[in-house]
Amino acid sequence: MTIKSIQQNSPNKSFVHTTTQEDHSFMSVSTDRIKSCDYVMSESKTFHGDEEFKQTFLKAQEALRKGIHPVLIPEGSSGSYFVRDENLENIAVFKPSDEEPFAALNPKWPKFFQRVLCFCCFGRACLIPNNGYLSETGASIVDDLLQLHIVPKTRVVRMASPSFFYARCCGRYEIKPKEGSFQLFVKGYESAQTVFSRWDYDTSLLSESEEERFKYLFQKMIVLDYIIRNTDRHMDNLLIRHVPGKVIELAAIDNGLAFPVKHPECVSRFRTFPFRWTEYRWAQQPWDTTLREHLLSIICPAFLHDLCHELKVT
Repeated sequence: MTIKSIQQNSPNKSFVHTTTQEDHSFMSVSTDRIKSCDYVMSESKTFHGDEEFKQTFLKAQEALRKGIHPVLIPEGSSGSYFVRDENLENIAVFKPSDEEPFAALNPKWPKFFQRVLCFCCFGRACLIPNNGYLSETGASIVDDLLQLHIVPKTRVVRMASPSFFYARCCGRYEIKPKEGSFQLFVKGYESAQTVFSRWDYDTSLLSESEEERFKYLFQKMIVLDYIIRNTDRHMDNLLIRHVPGKVIELAAIDNGLAFPVKHPECVSRFRTFPFRWTEYRWAQQPWDTTLREHLLSIICPAFLHDLCHELKVT
């Protein structure tokens, strides 16, 4: 399974097309005169089989109609945006394809300088550049079919907003729809690094049953990362929601640097991408029986055929 599998059969076939006017009629706008009402999305296709995702996308549409635009996320190495609803609540994360870490319109200055000054060591040789949005979507599809339920639903859409970065000419730029990944926002989660520090400080926070539950969730993440060969899993893009004695859940986000076309351990002697989670105790314990039986019950040649088919057409 590689990123090439996701690209075949033109991913545009399943996109939700969002634009401000008709597809071939875009407005050229001066940077000092922007009217929020000009940038309203219109849905040309519907999402089938996922009502929550569709309703979230409809909320994003309505918010844009009312002038509530996405907000650039300051963290990270690419142009990523919080998509908000009418109540200014974050409901999704949108990552345009042309604002990815190695794309020309990336708004983050560190990557710009790296591309200009350190081009000889720019990017990852095992990955196809600027296909992170497809990798994000592919990881969500793998998660769905394996029934792991740890990746927030992610699909490819097109959105237009003055919040995004566009190429400028003489102080003007065109507001065009941008293709990218649209991932549902998870609330109440913290980075694994923060939660692990809390657990190390007070070992009583994690009961025996919660420890067993978290091992089950953590090993789900291991399965996902191994199958998609994630090259960038770290404890800031592994999120945990833990309310002692009540709930413990895990969310694996930022899967844009996966599906390599070459094995990450073979393309360079100087830069490899080992799985960082191997040092944690949950990765070194025996496999959870429930998870093992579940995976063995569904993985077969027919399942792999269906998985490859979904990656091609979704």
